[in-house]
Amino acid sequence: MTPLNRFLLIEPMEEKKEEQESFVLVPDSYQPKSPYVQAKVLDFAHDCKIKVRKNQIVVVDNSMIQEIEINKKTNFVVLENYVVGLVEIPLKEVLKRS
Repeated sequence: MTPLNRFLLIEPMEEKKEEQESFVLVPDSYQPKSPYVQAKVLDFAHDCKIKVRKNQIVVVDNSMIQEIEINKKTNFVVLENYVVGLVEIPLKEVLKRS
């Protein structure tokens, strides 16, 4: 899928879950969500105004990620307006991933 109209095709990154002791009874299935999530940029529309590149890590508004299923494959997109930051990865980490 190729994104258009200022959309970014992303892969949300899983957050590490920390076990916390709760003093309030909540269902076992309850999982609090952060308002923001890190995601890897897989592709982006040619008319995006922000300076991103493929494989860059961005921080996006979690509630604005749209899930689109095409040919039994799930794609995640977000409008560039909801990218709130870019994550700079140290060179050592970049070399490990190559």
